[in-house]
Amino acid sequence: MTQLHNSINMLMHSHTNRIGRAKFGIVSALDYKNGLVKVRLQPDNCETGWICDAAISVGEATIYSPSPVGTHVFVDTAHGDGDNYVVVSRVFDSTTPPQTFTSLNNQPVSVGQFGIKIGNIELCIDKTGIKIISDIEITGNVTVSGDVKASGISLSSHTHSGVKAGTDSTSPPQ
Repeated sequence: MTQLHNSINMLMHSHTNRIGRAKFGIVSALDYKNGLVKVRLQPDNCETGWICDAAISVGEATIYSPSPVGTHVFVDTAHGDGDNYVVVSRVFDSTTPPQTFTSLNNQPVSVGQFGIKIGNIELCIDKTGIKIISDIEITGNVTVSGDVKASGISLSSHTHSGVKAGTDSTSPPQ
């Protein structure tokens, strides 16, 4: 009877260990073309196979930035299946803390703000508006319903001196 009890306990323990649980991990390999990563699950340091990386949106409107090797991530399983993990999100840690933004007085984004930073390029959105620190290339028409200012000069209210009255006009900008 003791052998039967021990065998049942061993089977139950084996089955329980197969149930997947949410875990933290470190990205160990990246296949950015297919949106896949390998992750070393912590604290065991065992590596997953290729699993889906986290994305904000996929399909026609894709918002995705591949998780670099060494990034700390949070992974979970579908329906507790320990063989099918997926990256749920990336997490800040001591090696990758929140970045600071020049447009936010060298502070990280806070509640009510949204920021994207890649190198020295920044896009910040909050209730006061949108701030972009970057060169911008636009292909297509630009329509503006308000004033446009360049280096503090208003497009709608600036004047030119030395222009003759009547039908004469200034030459195009050089």
